[in-house]
Amino acid sequence: MANNKNALAICDTCGFRYPHRIMRLNSYGMLVCPTDWDGAFNLVNSPQNKSPDVRDDENIRNPRPDVNLVFNTGWNTNTNQWEVEQRRWDSI
Repeated sequence: MANNKNALAICDTCGFRYPHRIMRLNSYGMLVCPTDWDGAFNLVNSPQNKSPDVRDDENIRNPRPDVNLVFNTGWNTNTNQWEVEQRRWDSI
């Protein structure tokens, strides 16, 4: 190992010289510079090994109520039975 703080090392990926103190070992055991260091790779916890969340979003944006045909009919198509209602109120 380098004991001198000014020791140089060559990156195993790009081949450039860097100070040895800033070089890092990647998950494959290669001595790489900070530019080529991609982080530690873990085969078990890699995001590519996990299944994606494909659940359907059941929330509806900007919902509208169902159309009520009784209240939305025209005056000429609506049939009212006033007599039946009147008999019900008279019996109370």
